[in-house]
Amino acid sequence: MSLLHIIWFRNDLRVHDNAALRGACFAAERDGGEVLALVIEGPQAAEDLPCRKAALRELSHALEQRGARLHMRSGTPSEVFSELHRAHGVRSVHMHEVPFDDVETANTQSWALRAGVRFQVYSQYGPHEAPMPFEGIESHWSKFMARPRFETPDIQAPANVGIGQNLMAQDAAALETVCGGRREAIEHLRAFLGSVSDPQRIAITEAESGAAFFERLKPYLVLGVLSLREVWQAASSAHHQMQQAGQSIRAASIKSLLRRLPEFHKRRASVRTVRSARNVRQGGAKGEQLSLAL
Repeated sequence: MSLLHIIWFRNDLRVHDNAALRGACFAAERDGGEVLALVIEGPQAAEDLPCRKAALRELSHALEQRGARLHMRSGTPSEVFSELHRAHGVRSVHMHEVPFDDVETANTQSWALRAGVRFQVYSQYGPHEAPMPFEGIESHWSKFMARPRFETPDIQAPANVGIGQNLMAQDAAALETVCGGRREAIEHLRAFLGSVSDPQRIAITEAESGAAFFERLKPYLVLGVLSLREVWQAASSAHHQMQQAGQSIRAASIKSLLRRLPEFHKRRASVRTVRSARNVRQGGAKGEQLSLAL
């Protein structure tokens, strides 16, 4: 048995600043075994599919550049992991938190507990630990975002257990007409922050408020083609530069974007609060298991 360390790509469709990918690679180096890059496809709205397919295609290409391949499976996560465990042996599963309350994470953790598989969920929208005494919540969140980004690792021991659907065989011309790719997200961000040399592109975003741009950027953040930390650090740097250059209007617009970025963390915090209250009412071991999901 090959003993797999699985990086489960969900709402983190990138290799950059990816703590879960780094964790899976580290686990393989420490414990032996192979790293399996995995996407599990479930029912999705038809209008969301092309956007996600484009992001997955870029992710697949980025992984191939680093010596690995993106594997596709269909079904419920518990079914997929059970099948992989029987055929190859699963040592650990690594994933980022998702921006919504989902049953799949809790069910997968329950499966991992029964199977004796390590299951690790990594923060990406904000800190899970409580602030230090006398430290403000906003300051605590900003410190989390200011941490160094995770370097993209080379995958030294990639697994190949049958990749499933070949994303690179998709119609490239069709996929380029829809949103979802990391390159497109970076272009939008750089244009808004004023860090591109094309005056026409800058002019397009001159009148756009940070709040409006956040709504345009949100699909990319939900897919995770950009990490929230990448956006926060780029916007913070641009805000400082605009202030220094005396461009107060652009600086104010970027500041309004920075104020919107904690939205994902606030949503996750409210979900955890509701879940904890529900688990307390339910009581017993089931509530304790779910509280460990993130």
